[in-house]
Amino acid sequence: MWAFRRRRRLIAGGAEFDAWTFDQDAGPARPALARLGLNPLGRLLISLNICALVAGVALFSAGSLTIEWSTVWLGAALLGAIVVVWLNLYFVPGKPAEWFVAEVLFVTFAMVLLTNVLVPMQYGALALAAPYADPWLAKADAWLGVSVPAMTAWTWTHPWIARLATVTYFTFAPQMLLTLLALVVLRDRSRLWEFAFHFHVCLIVTIAALAIWPSACVPVFYGLRPTIDETRAIVQIRGFHEGTMTVVRFDDIEGLVSFPSFHVAGALLVTWAFRYRRRIFIPLIVLNTCLALSTVITGEHYVVDVLAAVALVAGSIALYEWCGKRLLPANE
Repeated sequence: MWAFRRRRRLIAGGAEFDAWTFDQDAGPARPALARLGLNPLGRLLISLNICALVAGVALFSAGSLTIEWSTVWLGAALLGAIVVVWLNLYFVPGKPAEWFVAEVLFVTFAMVLLTNVLVPMQYGALALAAPYADPWLAKADAWLGVSVPAMTAWTWTHPWIARLATVTYFTFAPQMLLTLLALVVLRDRSRLWEFAFHFHVCLIVTIAALAIWPSACVPVFYGLRPTIDETRAIVQIRGFHEGTMTVVRFDDIEGLVSFPSFHVAGALLVTWAFRYRRRIFIPLIVLNTCLALSTVITGEHYVVDVLAAVALVAGSIALYEWCGKRLLPANE
């Protein structure tokens, strides 16, 4: 950093004055980028985002889809704000203890960017028009000896369970946000980075699976009425799969993934993030067991969707233990 340094000089007649020189000052050192999030694990997350963006452009091009850009401003503004604050923390460094804020911003940026890239990419995945996977998903449920129509019919006969299942089902988004905030408040850096890693892996895999195994969804295949209204999602799945819909609006995005269920995967990731904090972990086990059940008894998912989500999260955890954890350096 540069700073002014004062010196005293004598001139003729004994008068003196203060002179100022511009010199380099030993102020706070600018932090290494790795301390602000650009560590090996952070670079991996950004690389995954770039790959997802390239794949998204390819899918949209292949499906002749367009984006209503006037609906993108909110996500773009949030990403821009995060970048501005992060750059400020780099160019105007504070105490090392404050650099954790920059890591938080970096992780948040990576997760928000991936969400803004991959969630709209659902429509590009559907536009590939791969054959619906519902017949074999239903056969898998039958092989397991379970019937989603029967469970949904039972839920309709118990209104209080239907209401409870609906409320539980819609805790998904708040849980994801509150987990991020809670890990920041707790300053649990390791779990924060691990949560971001799992989020990236699970979301990427579920969107890839949607492109290969799209589902018309349980209500359409069985002709049943779910206890949660899925009319918009059903219309969008059919429209983008058949090519009658080609414009994606960011203010009208629905969750269209079926196999594996990202709803269940996300709930498991939230629970796993607090495994060392019993007072939070145990209530989350109860809540998210109910959430997983709600995806089936409301007629939203096949049972095999839930089992696939469990396998996906288990695989992501194994991958993190094998290589992801090694990419996160300890703060010195």
